[in-house]
Amino acid sequence: MGFPALKNGINRRAIACHGRIPGLRTLPFPAVGIIVGLVFANAIVWVAIGILLHFHIALVSTAVLSYTLGLRHALDADHISAIDLMTRRLIASGQRPVTVGTFFSLGHSTIVIVTSVVVAATASAISSRFGAFSKIGGIIGTSVSAGFLIILGITNIYILHKLVQLMRKLIASAPGDEQSFEIKGAGCLFYLFKRMFKLIDRPWKMYPLGLLFGLGFDTSSEVALLGIASIQGAKGTSIWLILIFPVLFTVGMCLLDTIDGALMMALYTSTALAKDQIAILYYSIVLTVITVMVAMIIGFVQLLTLVLNVAQPSGKFWGGVAVAGDHYDVIGGAICGSFVVFGGLSALLYKPWRRRIDRRRERHPQHQQLQNDKGLGTLPELNGVLLDFDVSQRDGETPTNGNDNSDNPNVFEAEILPTFTSCHGAPSRSAVV
Repeated sequence: MGFPALKNGINRRAIACHGRIPGLRTLPFPAVGIIVGLVFANAIVWVAIGILLHFHIALVSTAVLSYTLGLRHALDADHISAIDLMTRRLIASGQRPVTVGTFFSLGHSTIVIVTSVVVAATASAISSRFGAFSKIGGIIGTSVSAGFLIILGITNIYILHKLVQLMRKLIASAPGDEQSFEIKGAGCLFYLFKRMFKLIDRPWKMYPLGLLFGLGFDTSSEVALLGIASIQGAKGTSIWLILIFPVLFTVGMCLLDTIDGALMMALYTSTALAKDQIAILYYSIVLTVITVMVAMIIGFVQLLTLVLNVAQPSGKFWGGVAVAGDHYDVIGGAICGSFVVFGGLSALLYKPWRRRIDRRRERHPQHQQLQNDKGLGTLPELNGVLLDFDVSQRDGETPTNGNDNSDNPNVFEAEILPTFTSCHGAPSRSAVV
């Protein structure tokens, strides 16, 4: 048996095993594959480093600390916000990105590794100048991070406005009369942002963004100082041994960032919602509200922290800004918790809200007239969506099979919603969130 056949056989068995595990099958198989690969990478790195540290027992605690710092930094608010928002952006363009967090983390970790190598190689020479270099890098990195998050937050406010408008139109329509929507015409700021966001149209392009985020040196300096401390604590330590610490930092952060991106993709592409446009809109609005709050809050916290570090103002307000800046891991954990809490609340409130909306839509004059004309009584529904019924044919009109919406004044184009599926199960014209 050749290697390709063996590889295909293993792949088929893995896919079958993935489909039989209830909790795991909610994640796309490629996402599970890369997460499992990173778990093995973490295990291999720890085995190799464990063997190496067997001869350098004094460095074990420092190695564990480096790995913990990587895990902690993956929960930082700027990581979660950037990965979440860009996952939504790439899904909106029709992709299924599973490596957004991976490439972002690798870009960020590159700065950590390079800085650690420089510090380990020139520990005594750079120690007196590292403060100024760190300050310049912090200004650049924080400016990029804050500006990026604020711009994405503003864009998502625009998207939220369009989502609410679209929800109102769907609620006001008769059951089965859902259409895809496309917005034509928007402000100049929208097109300016649109051109900018098109620069990141593949997951791998998160790598340079991670590089820019990493210039903040909030964690790079920590790992660099670990390298200096290791050199001072173990005279004559090889630079290759010092690289243990940024490598551990990288694999830990990369694992959690990848899991974060995979969970976000699974949430935004849930097949349970694929055939229900109102459900898609409902959860899109909930998630967009959360992401707007996260992006704007974290963006402004970073901006205020930058002002605090550069201008060094004083007062109770700026003291609070300093505390927030020192506890990004807590803020990041709160963001993860908010997704769980708000997601659970929205799921609990959805069914009673949906029943009320469906009753209102069933009273629509067009729906009642169609029932009388067809003599169907109560039309069959699935989650409030009519089955096997073409509503495009009205009195005096020619059936269009739902393909020609050029003369329908209620149809407008937009790039703000996920691709919908029509009542007949065929994909309608896409609109993205």
